[in-house]
Amino acid sequence: MGKLALYRQIAKQIGGLMVMAVRYDGKEPDKLTGASRVEYALPFEGAWTVLNGGVEEETSHSWDVLTQRYAYDFVILDDEGRSCRPDADPADPASYYCYGLPVLAPADGVVVEAGASCPDAPIALDGAVCCGGDDIRGNFVLVEHAHGEFSCLCHLMPGGVLVEAGQEVRRGQRVGLCGSSGNSSEPHLHFHIQKGQSFYTSPGVPVRFAGVAAAPAPNYEAADPRPLPPGAYGDFPPFLTRGLRVEPVHEKSA
Repeated sequence: MGKLALYRQIAKQIGGLMVMAVRYDGKEPDKLTGASRVEYALPFEGAWTVLNGGVEEETSHSWDVLTQRYAYDFVILDDEGRSCRPDADPADPASYYCYGLPVLAPADGVVVEAGASCPDAPIALDGAVCCGGDDIRGNFVLVEHAHGEFSCLCHLMPGGVLVEAGQEVRRGQRVGLCGSSGNSSEPHLHFHIQKGQSFYTSPGVPVRFAGVAAAPAPNYEAADPRPLPPGAYGDFPPFLTRGLRVEPVHEKSA
């Protein structure tokens, strides 16, 4: 990412935080008063693990960045807690279990923005976040749902944006392919719900998920050594917390 573009986005984020601080005056959305009105499906098929995210400050993706306060980072971990195939090159994005897998619309809606110009970020191998392209979101899709809620699906692979602005989408429809573009340490899917279209001045809201099976991920500490607070999984359902392995549960036809 060019430094000038990065600085511009940082400036916009800082400005947006100031706008929201005045607008909400300490009354930002929380799980009791501001959770999503829509119940959302997981934006993928199969079993993935929540690597970042929760509805409390201790587990939050980015508590001080209001748009991403209730965001989630999803990866696929094997039973040893690895996100990369053990016999593959960890510097190659394609070596990661989640890379290139379909990303799905979490609810019915209309695509209002789609960015598709970013390469995958270099993988530093030490956990450092590198930047690929001129947008920290990387390649992304923003979908407007009911009640003024917008889902943001980020870090899609180059060529992995499958929809365009103005297109109607249905819950479960493919909208992209998982990648590592933008501000990313390795392939993963960033997902959050925001109350408004602007990435800079719209607060994130706690996401009420439906149709989800969840259990603690095996050997999660191998991927994330941060301790979990007592009772961290008590918010599920409907809220997810880092360390959970989650997958969709589909109703069986009669």
